Amino acid sequence: MGTRAFLFLIFLLFSYDVFACGQCHKPHYAGYGDCAVCHRGEMRSSRENVAHAGLITGKFAGFYTDKKAVSGGDKLAYESACRRCHRIGAEGESAAADLNASAAKNTGEYLDDKIKNVNEYMPDFRFSDEERRKLILYLLNESSKSSKKVSEPYVAYITSSGKGAFEKYCGGCHRMLTRKGGGRGTGSEAVNLSGVTGKYFRSQVLSANEKQWTEKRLAEWIRNPRSIKKNSVMPPVRIDEANISKVIKELK
Repeated sequence: MGTRAFLFLIFLLFSYDVFACGQCHKPHYAGYGDCAVCHRGEMRSSRENVAHAGLITGKFAGFYTDKKAVSGGDKLAYESACRRCHRIGAEGESAAADLNASAAKNTGEYLDDKIKNVNEYMPDFRFSDEERRKLILYLLNESSKSSKKVSEPYVAYITSSGKGAFEKYCGGCHRMLTRKGGGRGTGSEAVNLSGVTGKYFRSQVLSANEKQWTEKRLAEWIRNPRSIKKNSVMPPVRIDEANISKVIKELK
């Protein structure tokens, strides 16, 4: 160990004893910094309710150290297309909460509850306890890298924004959340169409060489789903061309 590294370790251990955390907890992962780096809380207080305010508990504190779990969370976020509604790291849409900001200010337990007990327009991915833990470690890790503040607040819609072509022709089976129009549709039998025209949507229908849905392909799908996917369970929609255009406009 070099002289500088040794002195830094001595400084960290000394600081640990000075701060109140050392009165109850033994130091670990000292090379990453002080306790608040992984756990937050208020290190200067010996009052438990103050010291543990906003605490990242041990279950979710490995967002620096558990690289395998963080990588697993990254994969889950990609496969679940979280970014079609949320911003994570430097990428994503803004129809729903910015998860950099949410992970930076909330506890792991809070995030776990929001992923497990989804709101009206968020798909229920039915993640296991371990999958949710990995996803939260990934979110905490990404938020720790981000110094950019959210410049535009997301809009919270409590109920559907009103009737339209999507509700009439698609909303019985589908639902979606849009930045400008809020929540639309009430169905849960079919795919949640939030962000369907964006690059983060993961389609199970389009061929491998098609990166995302275009207006043309959406129109073809609405007219006759089996022209794109032969074994589709979705029937052709009885809809004229004018309303197809309206539906596609609302999907964007």
